[in-house]
Amino acid sequence: MKRYVYVLCLMASLWGLTSCNKTDTVTPVSPIVGRWELSRGLLSGFPAATNFNGAAIDLYYFESVGSTIDIYSDNTFNSTFKNVTVDDAAGTWTFDNNNLTLKYDSGDEEKYTYAKNKNIEELALTGPISYTLPVSATATAVGNVQLIYRK
Repeated sequence: MKRYVYVLCLMASLWGLTSCNKTDTVTPVSPIVGRWELSRGLLSGFPAATNFNGAAIDLYYFESVGSTIDIYSDNTFNSTFKNVTVDDAAGTWTFDNNNLTLKYDSGDEEKYTYAKNKNIEELALTGPISYTLPVSATATAVGNVQLIYRK
């Protein structure tokens, strides 16, 4: 009988020790953490006669341009831009009210807007980039392209 009491006391004390674990507070991971790949360029600012405005173009097809942004949970990132050459750039990021700011180690800065629609997450560059498209064999049209990345 004494053995049963000892075993019962031992089990109760072990159970008491296991129930005293610290509860770790889990910090939620930012929705922008992960790999983002250049999905398309959204055209705007072209002359109305070209019918380019609002069109999404495949920049890899038109320009052989590819790009990824790897965003890490420690507030650092690495961006890879591929055209004829491959360029890597690193830096730090901040995210507030669906606005992402990438601060490159070189001193440059880019701003993106984060949006999620159903299961599609996108980063859209906030400032347009000047872009020239051919409209015929001898003429071009100048407008803007906005880079859109998807996770």
